[in-house]
Amino acid sequence: MQDSKIFEIPAVQVLRRRIEEEGSVFWFKDEALAIADAETAQRIEAANYADLTMLDGFSDVVRGRNSEPVSWHQVRSGWLGQMRALTSAEGFKRLALRMQALLDAESGKDQDLVWLAERAMLEPLVPVIISGLSPRAHRRVVREVMSKVALVLSDIDEHRCPPLHRSKMWVYQFLVGVEVRRELKGRVSGQRPRQTDLTDPMVDMLPALGVDRAADAITALLTAITSSPGASAACLLYEWHRQDVWRERMIAELSALSLDALCESPARLAPATTRFVKEVLRIWSSPPVVTRGVRTDIRYGDTELKAGQGYVLSSFFIHHDKRQWSDADVFNPDRWLAESREQCPHGSYVPFGWAPKSCIGANLGLGQLVLLAHLLSTRYRLQISNPERAKMAIASVIRPMDFTGTVVRP
Repeated sequence: MQDSKIFEIPAVQVLRRRIEEEGSVFWFKDEALAIADAETAQRIEAANYADLTMLDGFSDVVRGRNSEPVSWHQVRSGWLGQMRALTSAEGFKRLALRMQALLDAESGKDQDLVWLAERAMLEPLVPVIISGLSPRAHRRVVREVMSKVALVLSDIDEHRCPPLHRSKMWVYQFLVGVEVRRELKGRVSGQRPRQTDLTDPMVDMLPALGVDRAADAITALLTAITSSPGASAACLLYEWHRQDVWRERMIAELSALSLDALCESPARLAPATTRFVKEVLRIWSSPPVVTRGVRTDIRYGDTELKAGQGYVLSSFFIHHDKRQWSDADVFNPDRWLAESREQCPHGSYVPFGWAPKSCIGANLGLGQLVLLAHLLSTRYRLQISNPERAKMAIASVIRPMDFTGTVVRP
């Protein structure tokens, strides 16, 4: 993407150059296979994680014994069942009100809009993963999640990770682990109420999982939300500011819907906004690169991987593959119109990853971004301090740089 408003870290520049010179599948020094081809990525991921089993629990490792085998598919199945309640009208309404409360508190403050976007998405998501905590315990979880976000963003924003930050993160992780275990034990004993969150399915699986692995599963979810949701929201704010015609179109669509009405089905009831969100997720897909370890020998066509090797996937470069996408580098939400779907090749749109490890919260994530757009349309206005300085950074996650401003109540 030859655009002066885009900054790429050196590793992304190297990957882009090699894709252009060597094609969408090639080796890094016989150590890792780079994959920017949609079908190859899908097949390799499916083969690598076909029989994924949870690791042994910490206490079993210490005692030198094996934990009872539990497939990740069982864990995911429990979470996906709970997602139906979390993406109900009531679930979306609670999520939107938490987002609104945070933005109300930050209204009128000139600040880093990337950090605000991270907070506006992630802090309201924490109760989706684990709710019913004491205020102190909830603050501990939020602090731990945001400390990981700061580390991710420090690849180009070094000020986000001051001295001792990593040491503090270990302390935060330990404290969150204690809180998660306490909540699990409280629910299974009946001393704490069951909740509509992603922790609750683990309570039913405790006899097979044990507390250690159940806690590991929950903390893995808390880690998983630290990369994409907030970065995607920051990219939405960036395009919301840049795309004048689409902004007015979304304001007209969303202003006609009350929050209660929209929460019934955000993606269905706001089709133009949904197309805008899907295009944001396509053109600014985060993280741009993920690295996997090969768990078992894999052969697909001319591609052969041995256990212990690695491979690198890039949804970003797949979403910008000119062989697959019409005007791949052009921001065009109308490519998602039903009559234009031939421009959106099957299997080449993977903002939520690849099966069987794709994001369990895809519908929730899409809906939350639509809800953010609704808040921007009906309750707030976005003011950018220095719009001429703002640009996109293709780094550990894709997000705007030099993007400061204010969310104000009109």
